[in-house]
Amino acid sequence: MAILLDTQAAWWWLMDDGRIDDRARRLVAREIEGRTAFVSALALLEMVGKALRGKAGLPDGLLDIVDGSGLRTLPFEAQDAIASRDLPRIHGDPFDRGIAAQALRRDLTLMTSDARLAQYPIAVYRL
Repeated sequence: MAILLDTQAAWWWLMDDGRIDDRARRLVAREIEGRTAFVSALALLEMVGKALRGKAGLPDGLLDIVDGSGLRTLPFEAQDAIASRDLPRIHGDPFDRGIAAQALRRDLTLMTSDARLAQYPIAVYRL
């Protein structure tokens, strides 16, 4: 199962946060080994935005941390932006809509703790 971690899940993974349980950790580790674990460039942009607004600290060398984690960065493409338009109006957050569109377009399972994201017509792994 190829997975895409949403912003929160990616942050928790990168910061080794205990809110990702052992079962989810094993899944991510297995997909990293298979090179099928992704973090969206949109998630990284959202992390930067939260840091700029003072809502989260952003460690120096975030890209090095991502690269060292084994997660693959998934570019956000024009087709993803257009696909987000066709999603149901469940979530108003453009970052979340974009990430959901990426999961849908690429047939990825979205790892998330966000109940609203889990309502999209995509495969979801709930944290």
